[in-house]
Amino acid sequence: MEVIKISELPVFTNPRGVSARKVLERDGLVLMNLLLKPGDVVQAHTSPQNVVFQVVQGKGAISIGDVESTVEKDDLVYSQKGIPHGLKAAPDQEFHVLVWKLPTP
Repeated sequence: MEVIKISELPVFTNPRGVSARKVLERDGLVLMNLLLKPGDVVQAHTSPQNVVFQVVQGKGAISIGDVESTVEKDDLVYSQKGIPHGLKAAPDQEFHVLVWKLPTP
């Protein structure tokens, strides 16, 4: 068993300019913790894997394709591989999201 204390992992700036923590990378699974500040935006982009977004703090918006939804703590959003997706933090609060990049068969 491995216990990972996410809050103790180092924070870095990812290639999209957002603070993040790499939580886990194993067997095709990549788990990142994005730490968006109020008003931060991750522009729409595609991924070669299916992606699950799990909101762990705050409120913001997640877009998948042409659809944007407001989300908050405890919400999950699923995106199939190859479909553009983006994130936007609310202007008045931080928006922390676990991003699960799932292996594809």
